[in-house]
Amino acid sequence: MFKKVQKWFDERIELTETINEFNGERIPRSGGWAYTFGSLLAFLFTVQVATGIFLLFYYVPYFPVARDATYFIKHNVLFGSLLLGIHLWGAFTMVFILVVHMARVYFSGAYKKPRELQWVIGMALFSFVIVLGLTGYMLIGNENSWWTINVLSNVAAHTPFLGGFIRILARGGTETSTLAMQHIFAVHVWLLPIAVILLIPTHLFLIRKTGHQGMAMEYNKSKLPDDNIDKWKHPDATVPFFPDQFYKDMIVAIVVFVVVYLLAIFFVPEVGPVYNPLALHFAPEADWYFLANEELLKFFPGHGLIIFATFLVPIIGFVILFALPFIDRGHERSPFKRPAATILGIFFLLLIVYLTLMGGEPKAPATI
Repeated sequence: MFKKVQKWFDERIELTETINEFNGERIPRSGGWAYTFGSLLAFLFTVQVATGIFLLFYYVPYFPVARDATYFIKHNVLFGSLLLGIHLWGAFTMVFILVVHMARVYFSGAYKKPRELQWVIGMALFSFVIVLGLTGYMLIGNENSWWTINVLSNVAAHTPFLGGFIRILARGGTETSTLAMQHIFAVHVWLLPIAVILLIPTHLFLIRKTGHQGMAMEYNKSKLPDDNIDKWKHPDATVPFFPDQFYKDMIVAIVVFVVVYLLAIFFVPEVGPVYNPLALHFAPEADWYFLANEELLKFFPGHGLIIFATFLVPIIGFVILFALPFIDRGHERSPFKRPAATILGIFFLLLIVYLTLMGGEPKAPATI
């Protein structure tokens, strides 16, 4: 029976040949576990989509009832608390793994020619995932959600030329209204997931065209010079994607999912109190991956300097990261032979960790 089904598909779309071609993809032999991050991110995104779909059966994107709908899911829906927890911890884990994945690509020089487009698409995916996380915790509909929307829309208002328009669009008017939740819901559930779903195949296509670079040490036996692009297309030793790399991907995905599952059980997300528009001294709490940017505000005190922390520094940082392959056009890949790039990368990571830890300390009430 299976053979007949296989033959039916082969006669129409050559399914077996396509699967064999995909499974025959060559992966650098060394560091196979380090190459699991990309597949892990795709897996975690799938988990987010699946849990998000189930949550949509009960969620209502309307501020007066959004918090109650979230509370109902947690306490009255079968496995509702577990789904909420997996969705929350899955998002946190996805952002963390994404940062680790980008760091690996950076320090191995895998963003260089001919892989510039892979890096640019990856940076776009990173940006979308960050905004997905930002809009996600706004949808809880509690007091933190309400004041986060107020604070961040005020922050966005400092964007030159478009600031006022962005604030009105986010709030649904000059003041935060019930439309704000619907706008954020549309971005979180429709706009950004569609963009991510379209970019992931593009990213994978580029990887298949240029191949997995891997670590610089995997090209030590090559007789080609470093400035020859062909050198970086053919590592010294490779293994087929299936079964070698496939099993590693599956093992890592299962382990990470078990960790997310346990976190969802033992660290159940809090729904929080009902929003109170009159609580003018409430200090909203940002998720961990926004604490560094929030901490920057302390280094630019005063209303006139807030544009540096809220707009200029983050935008300049993202522009540099997007343009990195076109700035660093040297042929060397090894981090030990790129001391300037390596030191800057380590310094940047340590700075982010420091600002994140400092941003996690108790704060004074926010100014709305």
